[in-house]
Amino acid sequence: MSKLLVFATEMERDGVFPNGIPQGYDCLISGVGILPTALNLGKAFQSGNYKYAIQIGIAGAYRSSDLELTEVVEVESDCLIEFLPWEPNTFFASENSPFKENLKRVKGATVLCCSNTEEMGIARGEIAQVETMEGAAFFAVCKEYGVQATQIRAISNYAVGQAKSEWKIAEALGSLEELFN
Repeated sequence: MSKLLVFATEMERDGVFPNGIPQGYDCLISGVGILPTALNLGKAFQSGNYKYAIQIGIAGAYRSSDLELTEVVEVESDCLIEFLPWEPNTFFASENSPFKENLKRVKGATVLCCSNTEEMGIARGEIAQVETMEGAAFFAVCKEYGVQATQIRAISNYAVGQAKSEWKIAEALGSLEELFN
C-alpha cells in the first residue's frame, strides 16, 4: 500500500466513511493526542511502504479565524503551541501535499488540552486559526519517514467559550463525508 488515512478515533473514521474505507487505502486509528499519534504512526510507517498520508478529523477554531462551524480546511502547518515560549522550533508543515481540493489553508496549534480562557484563546489565535490534538505529531512523523502529509479538518467547535454539548461534531463529520465521498 502507498496511501494511509489517519484518524484519531473510530468515531471520526466512521463519520467520514460510514460504508468503509475506500479501496486502495490503509487506515490507522492513531489515538487522541501527541504521544499516541507519534507512536502508532511510527509503527505504521515501519511496517508499511507509504507514499503519502492524510490525517482526517475535527478541530476547534479560534474566534479570530473567521472560520465557520462545519467548515472544512486544510491545515498547512501545525505547532506544539505549549512549547513555544521555551522551544521555538516546534513548527511542522505539510510538504508537497498530494491533496488537490480547493480548501482554505490554515495554521494549526496542537494542544495538550483545549483553550479554557478567553486570554488563552486570543493568544493562541495570534499564532494559529485552529487547534488540534495530533497535527504537529502527524506532520513530524511523516517528515521523519519521508511521507507526504496532508491534514484535513472540519471545524466542530470554537476553541473557547462553547460548551461541549454545543459542538457540531456530527455536522462537521458530515462535511468531511461530503468532501471524501
